Amino acid sequence: MLETGKAVYDYEEVKYFTRPVDMPPFWIEMAGISRCDDKYHIVREDSKVCVCEYIISGSGTLHICGKTYHPKAGDIYILPEFERHEYYVDPKDPWTKIFFNVRGTGVSSMLNAFEMKNKFLFSNCEELYPVFEKVFSKTQEDISKEQIMIECCEHFVHLLFCLYNKIKTMDETLEEAQKVKLFIENNIERELSVKEIAASIYRSRDYTNRLFKRYYDVTPYAYYLELRVEKAKALLQHTTLSIQQISEKLGYKSGKCFSEQFQYMTGMTATHYRKIEHGAKRDNTNKEDLEK
Repeated sequence: MLETGKAVYDYEEVKYFTRPVDMPPFWIEMAGISRCDDKYHIVREDSKVCVCEYIISGSGTLHICGKTYHPKAGDIYILPEFERHEYYVDPKDPWTKIFFNVRGTGVSSMLNAFEMKNKFLFSNCEELYPVFEKVFSKTQEDISKEQIMIECCEHFVHLLFCLYNKIKTMDETLEEAQKVKLFIENNIERELSVKEIAASIYRSRDYTNRLFKRYYDVTPYAYYLELRVEKAKALLQHTTLSIQQISEKLGYKSGKCFSEQFQYMTGMTATHYRKIEHGAKRDNTNKEDLEK
């Protein structure tokens, strides 16, 4: 039951199932499709249901267990029983979603068995949309409630199993991406090629680019260039090394190569950057002296 907030829909098609006196291990309380209005906002202080939702379109915000997420199209969230649930739409881009709420003596155990205890949002799950369709379709059939629950429970377990495999795959690929990141960070003072970066995890260049960008929103080579420029900036600000010496320290083929890349990345020459930073430093020093 909602304790605060209000659910608002432009359109909703929902099937409800009255709870039995003796709650079985698994029971679908409701399943449906909602096209939410811009005021859609749900709060359950101590939820009696486990909420499973697939976002068809739109975006919004989810708060659970002290964490904030932003579910968008293609994402799934599973919110366990006995937790505070709060979620609402972006008013400019409200959700359309397909969902089912479940409860029962075995639901928490199933979530724990598939290692879902502290995992709530699953991104890019387009391939699992048919599972939600099957659950919703099954709830519409003119068959016994018991048979509906049996078959929906099978779909629920299938969903959890797929998400479990997805988590494991993501954990493995995240570890690979972290290895690439560490390799780059340990080698910014020498020339690296895209091929060499990919070879650090024995993968192709295309795979390595896609992998790294998935987790860090930048290609590995672009990340490498950014780190080299940041290192160069620090040397220009805090040392008296010449441009040529900085170039050599960072492993550039020549001072010219360093200067051209620095200007391309920052929009100014290394010499001009140093003058600006030293000028700012002198201004700050003079200001501090005046304030004493």
